[in-house]
Amino acid sequence: MEAIPYFYDSINRNAILVKPKPPLLTWINSIYPESAVDAIDEGTVYLVRQRGSNQEIEKWLQRNFDNIFQNELNNWHTDDNDWPPKRTFKLFREWFDYVIYPIVLDMEEDQVVKE
Repeated sequence: MEAIPYFYDSINRNAILVKPKPPLLTWINSIYPESAVDAIDEGTVYLVRQRGSNQEIEKWLQRNFDNIFQNELNNWHTDDNDWPPKRTFKLFREWFDYVIYPIVLDMEEDQVVKE
């Protein structure tokens, strides 16, 4: 039996996929009623320093959710005066779904570049 080539490397990051939920759409549509958004299928992947378990990544997210929340809001509307003033982790979970990926594999040979 022929060996399967090894094409990927694990990188020292975990990933968190963040996808908007209906309350974010309601907020967007209240600011831009002339160009209403019905659905958003794509999300944003955030790479974070590698941690040991999903529970540790979840704890990190609970402490750092507002950076992600602000980034997501800023992607839609840059005037932070219109953002929800009290952004809690509970509100974050109401506005976004997220999936934690503890293993990130790089399938490409070229270097990852930060821009």
